[in-house]
Amino acid sequence: MQNNMKAGIIGYPLGHTLSPTIHNSAFNELGYNIDFQIWETEEKLLKDKIQSLRNENVLGCCITLPYKKKVMQYLDNIDNSAKEIDAINWIINKNGTLSGYNTDWLGFINSLDFYKKSIKNKSALIIGAGGSAKAICQGLIKGKVKSIIISNRTLQKAEEIKELFANNQTDIKIMDFKELNNLTTLKEIDLIINATSLGMTGGPDPKKSPIDTSLLNTRALCYDLVYSPQITPFLRDAKNNKIDTIGGLSMLVFQAASGFELLTNKKAPINTMLDSVGIKL
Repeated sequence: MQNNMKAGIIGYPLGHTLSPTIHNSAFNELGYNIDFQIWETEEKLLKDKIQSLRNENVLGCCITLPYKKKVMQYLDNIDNSAKEIDAINWIINKNGTLSGYNTDWLGFINSLDFYKKSIKNKSALIIGAGGSAKAICQGLIKGKVKSIIISNRTLQKAEEIKELFANNQTDIKIMDFKELNNLTTLKEIDLIINATSLGMTGGPDPKKSPIDTSLLNTRALCYDLVYSPQITPFLRDAKNNKIDTIGGLSMLVFQAASGFELLTNKKAPINTMLDSVGIKL
């Protein structure tokens, strides 16, 4: 690998992103002279920015909101997993050829493994139906869950995700967001994933939880994709009701670790990457 290589993250707006902290800690650990940079890019400049990734000094980049689908048209190759989700979160440059990958679902599954949580034959509820929900749905299917309920304010978006995975054997149902706090339904759910912005710092409802966690079975697991704050209202309420929780920071690190391995063809120093954001073993 050449010296003075670059990688980065593309999105808009980016604000305070943890990606440079996570990746640069890993590069430093392995002695790589690679600088992970923030490339905040307005939509009108997106195509040119993607083309600039073909430079021989660029390894690739992470793609975040709102461009995970839009950038696909500018790439030469799309990995099968990314095609299934219809979104990418990594672009890798190999000799001027750009390939797109999705490691979000891997980040989800690997974070569950990290916390020793098995989802095989479990029932899952995804709250939200955006791009992240697609990745979570794919991860759940690959993790062999028994059933999936997708709940969203706009039912059409939930139906689109169901249709996206129609060829899989997993039972997928749709639930209206208004019906979420149904005691009978929630008591039967093993894994609840918040894939909305509810509870996010700077979001429209930073103090709101997507469901009433007191209605859940105490054997359940609550997983929040939101990682700022680390303890969201959803996770706080679940903890208060003695329910196990996982925050979104671990998924962020594990998807980054998979991206690191695509960039470098080396095993990611996962402990270093987790430690860089304060997650201790």
